[in-house]
Amino acid sequence: MRRTASIVLTVLAAAGCGGSSPSSPISSPLPVVAETEHYVFHAASAGSVDTAWQEVYHRWAVGRLGVQPPRKIGYYKYTSRQDMGDHTGKYNTNAYADTSAFEVHTLFSVDNHEVVHLFMSLIGDAPGLFSEGIAVAFSTDPKAGDFESKFNGVEVHAAARTYLETGQLVLPLDRILENKSFRDIPDSVLSYREAGSFVRFLIDRYGLDRVLALFPGGSYTDSAAAIRGRFEAAFSVTVAQAEDAWLEMLRSGATS
Repeated sequence: MRRTASIVLTVLAAAGCGGSSPSSPISSPLPVVAETEHYVFHAASAGSVDTAWQEVYHRWAVGRLGVQPPRKIGYYKYTSRQDMGDHTGKYNTNAYADTSAFEVHTLFSVDNHEVVHLFMSLIGDAPGLFSEGIAVAFSTDPKAGDFESKFNGVEVHAAARTYLETGQLVLPLDRILENKSFRDIPDSVLSYREAGSFVRFLIDRYGLDRVLALFPGGSYTDSAAAIRGRFEAAFSVTVAQAEDAWLEMLRSGATS
């Protein structure tokens, strides 16, 4: 059974989309098994990648984000963390995006989360609450006509609503505006769901253009003060005001 995009994200969260510092690869690069309009797929066998799904997602995502990738994406599909580490030197992750080489390295036959990181690198950067939040918000399945944002098979607002009811959401968001604070949340599934829900809310309430305006000129190392300033410039409301509206939406049971 093909892994859906939401299933991919389950383990990406635990891996933090990267992992520890790489060691030296000990295996030669994977062979090319397929080439499509927007990808060059590398894998042990052609049947281990879903090229059709990836192309459908690609067209939807670049259309929504308004980006023009400079070249085909190198898609490297491995059989295990050990296999990935032997080829790349990165053992402690399930997937990561190499933005400088415009490549995705993953254990999965489809991957939306990491390609969104590639696309967003063409726009700008931001700390984890927003950089991971938009990747999770874009965790959809256009091939199946499913445009809900899901993480680990659960719609992100439904997940965030449960966390809110049980007092698990990390609030106020001002506590996790900086990248280190966000990454330090012990439960990475919760942190990715929380970020995805908040960013999906921002997209639906204020518009994708305003969300994208957070990224040009930004960086992972932006301070909380810098993020607050950029946020107000993009949305004409404060982070706290947007957070209040998001929580009100969750409490009401609405989806946007």
